[in-house]
Amino acid sequence: MGLHCNTCIDLFYLDGCPSYQHVWRDLAEVISERELDACVRLVRVETLKQAEALHFAGSPTVKVNGRDLEGYDGPGVLACRVYRENDGQGWPSRQQLERALTRAA
Repeated sequence: MGLHCNTCIDLFYLDGCPSYQHVWRDLAEVISERELDACVRLVRVETLKQAEALHFAGSPTVKVNGRDLEGYDGPGVLACRVYRENDGQGWPSRQQLERALTRAA
């Protein structure tokens, strides 16, 4: 029952951090505009144990083919995330998403 596509994207989020919705829209637009063969899976993180198992860097976390956008591989946290490249916003920049998806394609 697995998905078959060239690029697998996981969007991990916490219920209390709404920034994932911004990322969801940006991902859909980038995939469509660049006509990428990509699958996006939305995954709600609910427990610290789950966060630790996923190396969850905070909400939202985007992993492309299993690799965190900013290379995070530390302990899991249950918190909202900020993206350095996007001036501390709670979501990655479109350029960051485009680069990661283009590299993976």
